[in-house]
Amino acid sequence: MWYPLALPRTLVPSRRRPPPALALLALLLCPSPASSVEPARKRDLADHILRATVQIRNVNERGSGTVIASVDGETLILTASHVVHGATRLKVEIHRHNASSAPIGLTEGPDWPKLLPATLISDDPDADVALLRVRGMVALPHVARLDLDAQEPQIDEPVSSVGIDRALHLNRWQTSVKSTAMIDLDKGAGPRLFTLTARSPEHGRSGGGLFRADGSLIGVCTGQLHAKKHPTTGVFASLANIKHLLETHKINPSVLQPAKAPAPVRPAATKSR
Repeated sequence: MWYPLALPRTLVPSRRRPPPALALLALLLCPSPASSVEPARKRDLADHILRATVQIRNVNERGSGTVIASVDGETLILTASHVVHGATRLKVEIHRHNASSAPIGLTEGPDWPKLLPATLISDDPDADVALLRVRGMVALPHVARLDLDAQEPQIDEPVSSVGIDRALHLNRWQTSVKSTAMIDLDKGAGPRLFTLTARSPEHGRSGGGLFRADGSLIGVCTGQLHAKKHPTTGVFASLANIKHLLETHKINPSVLQPAKAPAPVRPAATKSR
């Protein structure tokens, strides 16, 4: 599933064929930040956010997702709405590197990946964000950090995109923020804020995370933006969209509690005569 978006004045999200043209309403510009992270720390952060990335199956379609909370019995995964919207048989692939310190890479074989059923618990098509729940497994050790008090990224701020290109290649690449834009995806609720990046993603990366240099999650991959006489740019659902999704459904990943096992059933006491 994919959103190829087109400019100069319209945006066209598409699965198999483009729906009606969408309006680009406003471009918001911000000042440039300064950020530095030690090289060793950067390597650790890159490893961590790769391990927090999973693949999502919607029948024959595949997309990416990011684990934002995981305790025994319950795991929450953030992804793009167009990856999962309207699905009835969602599954999440858990690979060796998601559950351990095994080498990073998609694994195929008799034991891996583990295919676990997932439930869509919140969905916002206008913002192109959605949240999945997986139950019945132990807590995953690698969880992306989501700072709900953080600000949107600034122009020229370095960021990293993580996802599974063409459902085959899990990778991370660096880019920078070009701007933010109010974009109407024509789903009925009006424009929402999106982040535009200098590099554009490939198919299969939809739903993957956009990360700051400090490893915090600030966006979700939506697709590409095409403009006449301008390079193709990446489009990511903003941190504001993620916050709105969680607040609307009263979900706080930081306070997710382990699922309680049902109390054992004991036979009723009987009186002897």
